Amino acid sequence: MMITLYRTDSAGAAHYYTLHDRQGQLFPVHGFTAAWGRNLSVSREKVYVFESAAEMDAKIRDILRKKIACGYKVLYSYFRHGEMKDMRPILKRHAIQ
Repeated sequence: MMITLYRTDSAGAAHYYTLHDRQGQLFPVHGFTAAWGRNLSVSREKVYVFESAAEMDAKIRDILRKKIACGYKVLYSYFRHGEMKDMRPILKRHAIQ
């Protein structure tokens, strides 16, 4: 899974927020990384780890809901087969057109 959100501030500066599970965690099975900033190659990062897939899924949904409410739009999203099927239409509605 990878979701990149984008918004511009009042000065026209771009802000990015990305969630991905490309990098596995050392011990926990469930986890993802959030990266944010004006330039994703030098962004801040936070790694989230969970005991269950349900906890991880709830956190991803919570972050997305909050970011979309703050004006972020979906710039890019990729899901593995069968992953978060119910979220795809919501993300599509908030995609950059």
